Amino acid sequence: MNMKLSDHIGKTPLIPITLGNLTVWGKAEFMNPSGSVKDRMASFILNDAQQRGVIQKNSTICEATSGNSGIAFAMLASERGYKMVIIMPSNMSEERKKMFKYYGATLIEVDEGDFDGAIELRDNLCKRNGWFNCNQFHNPLNIEAHYQTTGPEIYEDWSLPKEKGSYRRTDSPAVFVAGTGTGGTLMGIRKFLKEKWEDIKIVAVEPAESAVMSGGEPGLHGIQGIGDGSKFLVDLDLVDDIRVIETDCAKSITKHLARKYGLFIGISGGANVMATFQWLRDNNKKEGITILCDRGDRYLSCL
Repeated sequence: MNMKLSDHIGKTPLIPITLGNLTVWGKAEFMNPSGSVKDRMASFILNDAQQRGVIQKNSTICEATSGNSGIAFAMLASERGYKMVIIMPSNMSEERKKMFKYYGATLIEVDEGDFDGAIELRDNLCKRNGWFNCNQFHNPLNIEAHYQTTGPEIYEDWSLPKEKGSYRRTDSPAVFVAGTGTGGTLMGIRKFLKEKWEDIKIVAVEPAESAVMSGGEPGLHGIQGIGDGSKFLVDLDLVDDIRVIETDCAKSITKHLARKYGLFIGISGGANVMATFQWLRDNNKKEGITILCDRGDRYLSCL
């Protein structure tokens, strides 16, 4: 049996981050092959398209992205012999742009923060050229990927007997917290965890400078990967709380995690950790779960 790189997506551990009597368990999604949680969604969408015969070798696939999804799709395109076209706002990190090129993808840049423009251009190019539209911002398979993979992994890891490596102090986590770009990660994991832990609270995180879910207007911010200007797949009726984190705060926490815990993660992961600690403190709870979305090396020019 020939194994591919993408066969090793998932099965990432929960890593404890402790502050006083509070513990945030971060799912180490930076350990995926392309370095982010987006490997799950990208592989799920492309596997489905392959199985349906919609794409094959030499097909062109196209996606609008803030970075991680584009990197994941570019990796998979290289692995499977597709051509990849990526559309991204110009204010995303230079490391991301260089990674696309190393994978052989074509990058088209639009104005700073213009995710709506990137999505519109993607749709037009796919329609005009007959390219496959990955459509991550509106694709229900984005949610399904996390319902079938990430959610079950979190539950199984948490539920390990103590003699097999579980160090949890509580029978179930109080909260699951995640920043939202497309919303697929939050909605898919939420769907699974609520089936197992009825009382678990679900918290969305967004940048303070672009607090759309909280009723604000889209704006420029530096927490790349979340706050892309719309709710997209997020159903706010299924969310218990929304936390807003300022860019400077997220960056400070990201640096602190590297220096104190050896966790060199991205800025959105820093925002997730901060929001989880805040929620635990404010609600007098001890343990929660969040997503460590990606590796920090794609943010060096920003940090």
